[in-house]
Amino acid sequence: MVWGMKKHILLTTAVLMISASIVLSGCSSNKIMKSLMGKGYFSNSYDNAISQTDIAGMISSHFESSTSKSVKKKKAILITIDGMRAEGLTHIMESDLGMSQISKDGGLYWTKPANLNSKAKVDEGVNFLSIVTGTEPSEFGVLKSTDVKRELPYSIMTKVAEKYNVKFLTDNKNYANKHLAEEFAAKQSQKLSVVTNNELNQLRADCLRSLDNNDFIMVAISNPYDVAAGNFKLSNESYLSAIIHLNYYISELYEQVKLRATEDWLFVATTTCGGNSKLAANNEEGNILTFMFTNKAIED
Repeated sequence: MVWGMKKHILLTTAVLMISASIVLSGCSSNKIMKSLMGKGYFSNSYDNAISQTDIAGMISSHFESSTSKSVKKKKAILITIDGMRAEGLTHIMESDLGMSQISKDGGLYWTKPANLNSKAKVDEGVNFLSIVTGTEPSEFGVLKSTDVKRELPYSIMTKVAEKYNVKFLTDNKNYANKHLAEEFAAKQSQKLSVVTNNELNQLRADCLRSLDNNDFIMVAISNPYDVAAGNFKLSNESYLSAIIHLNYYISELYEQVKLRATEDWLFVATTTCGGNSKLAANNEEGNILTFMFTNKAIED
C-alpha cells in the first residue's frame, strides 16, 4: 500500500468495521451509501474504509520517503472540509474539476470516524482533531466541539514543522485559537505559520501564495458547515452553492500544484463529518458518512 501503511490501516479497518456496522444500523436503511456505491465513484468499499486517524500518517510517510537521492522535493497539502455530505458528490463527480480530477488521478475513498462507537460526538471539531492528530478523541480529551484540546498529542502540523516549513490556514478561528492554541504556544516554531480568515476567497488566495515557500500546507475549511446552518439538504441552495464553489477553489489549487513539475506533491482533501440536521440523532447517516480524495492511489 502507498505510504507503507497497509498493515496499520488493515488492523484499524477491522475494528472500525464492527463499530460502523452497529452505528449504521440505526440510520435510514443506509440509503445514501447504497445509492453512491452504485455510481462507481469509490475506489474502496465501505467495509474497507480508511480510518480518519490514518490520514496524518499518510502525510508523515510521504515526507519520510524522501531521501538524498530523491529527484523531486516532497510537498503535501491536506484539506479538511466540515459539513460536506456524501450526497453532494453527485454534483462534483460528473465534472472534470477539483475533487473529481483528484480522484481520477488517485482515488476517492470512504473513511470512517474513529469515534463511531465512543462517547465523543461525530462533529466537525472532534473529527478535525482526530484527523490532524491521528488519534482517537479519548487521547486528546475532546468529546464535543466546546471542549478544548490539551497540548498533547501534537498535530501533524507541529510534527512536520520540526523539519519543514508548514502553513496552517483556516476559516474557523476556533481551530487555531482554541483547539490548537495550547499546542501551538508550547511548540512555537519559525517553521510553522498560522493564518485565520473567515472569507473563503481570501483563504484561497492565501493558500495559492503559500505554495512557493512551504512544504506542507494544512487547510481547514468550515464554510459548508456554517452556510448550511443545520440544513444539509441539497435543496438548500446556499449550502449546495458553497460545496460547488469550494470545489472550484480546490480545482484551482490542484491545477497550480500539478504545474510544479520539480516537486512531488501529495494532495489530500477529506471530510470531517457531513453535519447533523437540526434535531437529528448523532448517528444520522449523512453525518457519519465521510470520505477522502487523494492524488496518489492507495493500492490493495
